[in-house]
Amino acid sequence: MEAQSAWDTLVEASRYMFRGPSAKEIIIFFVVLGITLLVISVPYLWGKLSRLKEIERAFYARGRSLGLTDEEIKLLWNYARKFPYDPQMIYDNKPLFERIVSRIVHENIAGVRLIPSIRAKLRFDTIPWFIPLTSTRDIDLYQTGKLVVDGVYVDAAVWDKTETELHIVVLGALPRPVRVGESVKFHFVRENEGRYSFESVVRDKYTEGDRLVLVLEHTENLHRVQLRESLRWKVNVPVEFAVVDDITEEAMLGADFITGRIEDISTKGVRICTETMVKPREGKYVIMNFSIGDYKFENMVGQIVNVRSMQSQVCMGIKFLKISRQEEKVIDRFILEEQRKLIKTYKVGEIE
Repeated sequence: MEAQSAWDTLVEASRYMFRGPSAKEIIIFFVVLGITLLVISVPYLWGKLSRLKEIERAFYARGRSLGLTDEEIKLLWNYARKFPYDPQMIYDNKPLFERIVSRIVHENIAGVRLIPSIRAKLRFDTIPWFIPLTSTRDIDLYQTGKLVVDGVYVDAAVWDKTETELHIVVLGALPRPVRVGESVKFHFVRENEGRYSFESVVRDKYTEGDRLVLVLEHTENLHRVQLRESLRWKVNVPVEFAVVDDITEEAMLGADFITGRIEDISTKGVRICTETMVKPREGKYVIMNFSIGDYKFENMVGQIVNVRSMQSQVCMGIKFLKISRQEEKVIDRFILEEQRKLIKTYKVGEIE
């Protein structure tokens, strides 16, 4: 009897174990699951939303402090928030700003009208000479260069530009007419900084007087070749120098020093100009004494690599022959600090 009862209990338990859940049990399960997910996700989502609101408020506050209107800030915010880093970087990072401008041009043509005002307020309308260009929007008006058509290099220049177009005036004779829709190349040199080239599509063309003007699409695909091994920084530093035939101790002791000024400097050399009518030649040696801040450069030795004679002055490009690591560091620190000052002038408007 007991065996039969045990067997009936086992059968009933098995039937209960393997039967499907009832509708009521399913509803209870999903209700409990939903409540659990809600308890976990609501604080997370609320925190994330609150953080986003904080970032947005900070973005608007920074924009207003820079003189932007709420309409201008909203335009930037709608694009900056999609990037995987602090949206406020758009206010200081010009390459990022140009990427966002490109998106606005392609996706929100109505917002393009706000870009010139935003660009001016963020001081991205003028690029310090030592900072490489990141877009054809950065190219200065009247920048001269060469337009390349069928392998022929023709004189040309930047005639005009908007946020959507670059206008190139053709100054020479083209080998053939340029068609709307074809691609052309433009090469130019930015003084003391780099040699650039880019390729773009001709969107339109018109004449200005007797000159042809090609309307090109803007591009961020600029190819750059640095002109110098090290950056030359423009300065106005007094210098005493002497030109000698060789750098023996006897020649250096008998050197006649004259005054001039250093116009640019790098860790590799300097450019010296003087109003004293001397006749230096390439290959000659120069002994120099000058100061940068509190540091005195004494008996610096260099060699003349180029000479430019003008009516009122003579300028010489001089390569350092002997420079210590300490002297290189002094020049590097000086150039870095001057860059920071100039960037601050462009970005904040503080002229020291």
